[in-house]
Amino acid sequence: MEECPQYIRTVANQARNLWPDFIPSDVSKLGECEFHLISEMNSQLIIHHPYRALQELQSKLNLSQDDISLTCSIIDDHYLTDLPLLMPPHIVAITAIFLALTLKPNQGGLQAAASVAAMLANAPQASKENTASAATTLNTSQKKLECLINWLVESEVDIQAIVDSIQEIVSLYGIWEQYSEKTCKEQISRFVKAVGVEK
Repeated sequence: MEECPQYIRTVANQARNLWPDFIPSDVSKLGECEFHLISEMNSQLIIHHPYRALQELQSKLNLSQDDISLTCSIIDDHYLTDLPLLMPPHIVAITAIFLALTLKPNQGGLQAAASVAAMLANAPQASKENTASAATTLNTSQKKLECLINWLVESEVDIQAIVDSIQEIVSLYGIWEQYSEKTCKEQISRFVKAVGVEK
């Protein structure tokens, strides 16, 4: 288990820098929240990371260093959602690999996914020569995506869990695109005034 301890004063100071109007100077409140969280989770705070599964899949799926770094960025982003608590780490790793291969910037990842999916759908009807000739026309990204899809077909991984994880991460990215700090502060300020929690 990896730990990343943070001192309560450091967390409170950082939060106070970001939201000076809403964070009280009493750091004991943050400590109380931490203890309530631990008790609600029945002290089971062990979270396994998806990086080990990513390392195991790297050689099987012939992922390049660029693919791995993009996948690690997506894995880092998933910690801002509920996925670490809801999904097993191998599902998160596969989700991140899929997103890294399909949504890769400037490479038409969605078209690659569509062409590979169409090829896989027609694979039982196609002859081996047609499949081989279609595979030679695919670029490297499409070949990696095809390898991932073939691996998913052969494995017994929960596809629905992968789809749910993909939707969660894509929703996170959608929220990030629409985020405005000014609007967020205004909404928090309105909420605080409406509830009557002002200083």
